[in-house]
Amino acid sequence: MTKPLPKGPGKPPGADVKVYSATRERLIRLQGAGESPVGPGKRAIRFVAVLALAFAILAAPLILFYPTLFAKYDHLVAIVGSILYWPQAWPGVYAVSVGTLVVPDYIFPMYLAFMAAFVIASGLLFNRPRYSGRRRLLALSVILVYVGCELILDSLFFTTPGATLRNFALLVRVLTGGLFMAFLTFCSFHLPKPQRITPRFPRDRGAVGMFFGIGVGAVVLSAIVLIIVLLLLKVESIITGFTILLLLPVMAIPVFCALARPIYFRRVRRRGLPPLSKYHPSVSILIPAYNEAEWIQSSILSADRAAADYPGPVQIVVGNDGSTDNTLELARDAIRQCRHAKGYVVDLPHGGKSNALNGALALATGEIVIRLDGDTAIANPPGFKEMVRHFADPEVGGVQGAIHPRQRSGWTRKLRCLEVAWLHYMLRPANMATRSAEVLDGLFSAFRRQDLVDLGGWVPWNGEDSEISIRIQRLGYRIRIEFGALALEDVPEDYDALRRQRVRWSRGIIMANGQHYLSLLGPTPEFGGLGVMFWFLLVIRSGVRSLVYVFLLLLILFLGVPGIIYTLILLGIATAIRAVPIGYFLVKMRRPDVLIWIPFFPIGNIIKQTFRFESFGTLGPGAEREYV
Repeated sequence: MTKPLPKGPGKPPGADVKVYSATRERLIRLQGAGESPVGPGKRAIRFVAVLALAFAILAAPLILFYPTLFAKYDHLVAIVGSILYWPQAWPGVYAVSVGTLVVPDYIFPMYLAFMAAFVIASGLLFNRPRYSGRRRLLALSVILVYVGCELILDSLFFTTPGATLRNFALLVRVLTGGLFMAFLTFCSFHLPKPQRITPRFPRDRGAVGMFFGIGVGAVVLSAIVLIIVLLLLKVESIITGFTILLLLPVMAIPVFCALARPIYFRRVRRRGLPPLSKYHPSVSILIPAYNEAEWIQSSILSADRAAADYPGPVQIVVGNDGSTDNTLELARDAIRQCRHAKGYVVDLPHGGKSNALNGALALATGEIVIRLDGDTAIANPPGFKEMVRHFADPEVGGVQGAIHPRQRSGWTRKLRCLEVAWLHYMLRPANMATRSAEVLDGLFSAFRRQDLVDLGGWVPWNGEDSEISIRIQRLGYRIRIEFGALALEDVPEDYDALRRQRVRWSRGIIMANGQHYLSLLGPTPEFGGLGVMFWFLLVIRSGVRSLVYVFLLLLILFLGVPGIIYTLILLGIATAIRAVPIGYFLVKMRRPDVLIWIPFFPIGNIIKQTFRFESFGTLGPGAEREYV
């Protein structure tokens, strides 16, 4: 069934005045200003190219002339150590004849080279694009404080004899370098203003203890295993530091998942879910669409077929985001074909996905809102019904369904299968158990309509799915994932399309988390804040991950470090650590054809890291708030 949209400012049936008015005001502003989302262009590519080139140019002399360049630094370490230990003698070891520390360390110069390269690539050094003096001073302060911290750490730990303390110092150096690198990147970002949200639920202090308890336990267990591996392989000297840099977080995250994931499913079972015969609230399926002529009818009709298997009333609302193809006509035709759900198509000027979502939300009447992308189809069976049952629990504010690639051929689709098996099936339940999950994928997720209305709908910038997920959690709600509901997503078929998608996703996640850091500093960090912290830890861990391999290559090239075999062994271990759970979940996903692609999982991560670097280059002054 198709109903015409109401004319004028009146309120459509079932629409909330607040959301509808906000949507209309934004549409008027869009029409008047001619605003339209754009895609990542030459600026993003240029940023990565300059970053990589500057890093290589700066890192090379630091490696070649390490003894000479850092001789003065070593003297500073001795001076700082003497001050810190006064009136006692400084116990550090310093080789005056050589002018370097007894144990060479290349992690510190690597981070220095990366920080300097980032300042150059981002424009913080040359003030292009134009940054305020305060921003440039903040970036300089981060680098100087980092150097000061390294001087103190070196004087306290790194020059003291003993392999155990030396390895501990390397670990500390890795963590501090990643931390300050993350701080430096944020100096160049122009993010939305942080939000203040009042929780609806009482505190859950146990979640904070669980998160840190499991996290510390995972790091300790991983460190023990890593030390054993190093002893067996007899890995020493330079490679030791990079072993810690690369492998410890890679090992700690699977251990974290293994400890936390069972807790999630045990909690869900204990809370219990009522049968659909007793709980089947009305449902509205919102489908934002921009130039989705290829898939829009499939998406709408798949939702209608899934509605046939749901005992409650179902409504489908399509938000056409000013498509320039025949998406609008195809959507209206598909709505007319629906047999099990009532439907509407709202035609809007092009203003971005959030604009289409809010326009559709203004017409929604269902108690539960399911968001489905215009290129995504609900698989029936199993449909969406199992997602809805979770909302019988008043503590649950959002639910994500399982998402699988709809295409089976192509390297991008294979890598996406690996990503889904790891991130969705393995990591996300563990995050939800410890209240450290940050996102319900917008491709296929559900919320209470009234919560969305009270929060004002989706924000007008990239990462609207991450942002609304964090905002829902800041109210105090828990979020869940339901593998008994399934949607099939359209995955980009080539590198360029994948790049555009992932740059958009990366910048959106940065924008969402960057404006919700107050949740971590507020009185209820377990409500969204732990998710922001977990994401920030991943940023620290992955900040130089791709460039670490470049630095290792330079070490081998200039110093002839006999560590190439060890490096390959470490990469093999890193892949094997995640191969078992990824393989298991690929079988559960009925995608055994992807098993042979598991060795390419690290390569996929490096490609994604490159896209993340590109997103850094899109968040400076003058950057668009939303990319398509």
